[in-house]
Amino acid sequence: MKKPEYLIVGAGPVGLIFSLLLAKQNKNSHLLELRKKNDAGSDNRALALSYGTKLVLENLGIWTLLEKKITPIQSIHTSQKNSFGRTLLSAEEYNLPALGYVVSYGDLSKALEEEINQSSLVKISYEFEVSAIENKEDKSILYGRTKNSLLETPLLILADGGKNNTDLIQNLKRKETSYNHTALVTKVTSEIPPKSVAYERFTSMGPIALLPNGPKEFSLVWTGKDSDIQALAKTKKNVFLEKLHEHFGDRVGRFIDCEKFITFPLRKIVLADFPKSHIVVIGNSAQTMHPVAGQGFNTGIRDAHALSKLMNESESAYVGSESFVNQYYTSRKSETKKTLFFTDSLVNIFSNDLVGLSITRGFGLSLLDNFRPIKKFLVSKMSFGK
Repeated sequence: MKKPEYLIVGAGPVGLIFSLLLAKQNKNSHLLELRKKNDAGSDNRALALSYGTKLVLENLGIWTLLEKKITPIQSIHTSQKNSFGRTLLSAEEYNLPALGYVVSYGDLSKALEEEINQSSLVKISYEFEVSAIENKEDKSILYGRTKNSLLETPLLILADGGKNNTDLIQNLKRKETSYNHTALVTKVTSEIPPKSVAYERFTSMGPIALLPNGPKEFSLVWTGKDSDIQALAKTKKNVFLEKLHEHFGDRVGRFIDCEKFITFPLRKIVLADFPKSHIVVIGNSAQTMHPVAGQGFNTGIRDAHALSKLMNESESAYVGSESFVNQYYTSRKSETKKTLFFTDSLVNIFSNDLVGLSITRGFGLSLLDNFRPIKKFLVSKMSFGK
């Protein structure tokens, strides 16, 4: 009897990792990707990997391919502009090799694709545009526009980062809410090098995250009101660097240079309803959240790990059934809901500039720095989503 082939829409890191997890179980998968082959390798966007994600990559044998291109985060410094309060988290304090890691999207994608090229259980079709998806009683059927093809599978996994293929699926409903925030992303260099320290700085213009990215550079993510961030993106480089220093302060000295800006609007997207069988949605296709806590990508990896684990523990005939799909979503519902609440709470608390609240937040950061149980919770949340 021929083994079933599981279809995965989206060959980004979440889809690639999921296919490799299935390959370890001796299961066949077929990745369908809209972009051209090797396009992802030139993507220099920074990804923040949690310690839990590192363990998944180690299990797949990917970590050794990436080690020279990864920057560890040994400590995280959190502060607020015009406030005395600050909190410091360190990996050493919690007996971890690092609190997290930074790698480029392109480097991670290339390492994953190299591993997949060695596997006879995984294949990738690039420049594949999905034109329709049908959900039948015993299978899902997917149609490709440019390939003029029809593919059948007992389980279709949508991991395309929310590129609107969810609109093709009947009985799949998403609830979308705008944060009315925009993110600005770039790389910056400063007088004082990163030294494996990440910074989260809350300002009246929104949170500023600086992630160490190599020995000399930081990856900057500055989020705030749409009008404020769009105005920032239009400023000249020297003006932008001065504005960044004004809001961030002197902890890394003056900012010397920056790369081209990338901006994108921020939305919260969650599944309100989903097909009862033969289709599962994971990663940013299932939930998109504010980047303030760096939880989105790692939540997607935990989705992939949980789904592959359930498939490994299930009989082949059960995979894709209504009970199977419900079991998967039930297993992920609590963590995803808590992570979205955690992220939204940070946005609401630290983006609100009401009179008097700044002093309260500063006091809270100072209190938190001396309250180990809450710090332990934060480390656990960042590392394992729990």
